[in-house]
Amino acid sequence: MCGTLASFSQWPYTGLATPTDAGHSTHPSIDPAQRVVKPLIRWAGSKRSIVQRLARYWPSDAERYVEPFAGSACLFFELNPPHAVLADLNDELIKTYRAVRSDPDLVIACLRRLPKGRQGYYSVRQQSPRMLSDCEVAARFLYLNRNCFNGLYRTNRSGEFNVPYGPPKKTVKDFEQRIVDTSLALRTAEILEADFEDTLYSVQCGDFVYLDPPYAVSSRRVFAEYLPNSFGVADLARLCSALDAIDRVGAKFVLNYADSGDARRFFRKWNPTRIWTRRNIAGFAGARRGTYELIATNFEPAQS
Repeated sequence: MCGTLASFSQWPYTGLATPTDAGHSTHPSIDPAQRVVKPLIRWAGSKRSIVQRLARYWPSDAERYVEPFAGSACLFFELNPPHAVLADLNDELIKTYRAVRSDPDLVIACLRRLPKGRQGYYSVRQQSPRMLSDCEVAARFLYLNRNCFNGLYRTNRSGEFNVPYGPPKKTVKDFEQRIVDTSLALRTAEILEADFEDTLYSVQCGDFVYLDPPYAVSSRRVFAEYLPNSFGVADLARLCSALDAIDRVGAKFVLNYADSGDARRFFRKWNPTRIWTRRNIAGFAGARRGTYELIATNFEPAQS
């Protein structure tokens, strides 16, 4: 359930309009299938640079889209499937998606109340999300995501967000409209806070599963994120077993992973393809460079 604005009352009100009844958007209803939705969240390791290539794998007869490592869910928004499951272990991310889906106007109102600038950023970062309503959690998450260094999500061992201030040079002028568009798109999705194995237990024949786990490579450091006890090299065997299970039930999958000895060894059964892509983690745009990744799948995409 989304809460009230009370927890943000210590910050000055901007004088902008507040929503009407909770749960009822004041924006016009738009058929989600008629609108192209850009990802709401900046995300380390996002596949936006290759999303068109990934979209070619979407089967025309797929009954449901399943993504157990949701992150920014850029492929979900690109495809806009009629039925979907989005899951992630990041509880604040999942609360954000749920709150945006159920009450975008209240999320926007909470977001408008947050202070601007470096000092304001650190005051918001210091606040505990456990003391906030779900809509306030969503507003805080979006605020930190838009204003932190490179859109990273990283926490300390206590689970506290600790990415420094570093807003992008270009602001998103239509960000509030993007929240509304995202709310409409998410109405087709079941949104879960869950481990990837738990999410994949429900996969059935006719599903399309897209997997883009945080990269964990034993031979080198690959920053992806994320949380204490997040996905690591030790989880690759679990992931490999999950791929076998997806294939056995007759579902189709596409997996992205860092090109590495670990990945080639675990996923060799699925004939991984090596592709070149740009990483968006470096501190400055001019320093960002390309890298090789793997795409593994249990089917051949239709020729376009």
